[in-house]
Amino acid sequence: MTSAESPGPLSEGRAVLAYTAARAGLLLLCLVLGWFAGLGGLVLVVVALLVSGAMSWFLLQRQRLAMGAAAERLVGRARVRLNERTSAEDAYVEQIQGTNPTERKS
Repeated sequence: MTSAESPGPLSEGRAVLAYTAARAGLLLLCLVLGWFAGLGGLVLVVVALLVSGAMSWFLLQRQRLAMGAAAERLVGRARVRLNERTSAEDAYVEQIQGTNPTERKS
């Protein structure tokens, strides 16, 4: 893969940061609007969380998808590294034991 096909950790971090900042901004907006509407205390927080959550579902769909794709790329790279390390460990153990993987009995 080239760097154009696989965005680096900075762009993945940016996707997470953008989504988190947008969610926090929506929550803050809902808190301020709820406060101006006369809500207070726990009711204000609960209503703001519910309203901002519903709003973010629709308004932040693109950012949410970008963050999900970034997480998928991170997990994919971690799986590749894990498989490479597992293969290297298997080869090392087979070398120490002096066995050939094609000679093993199942």
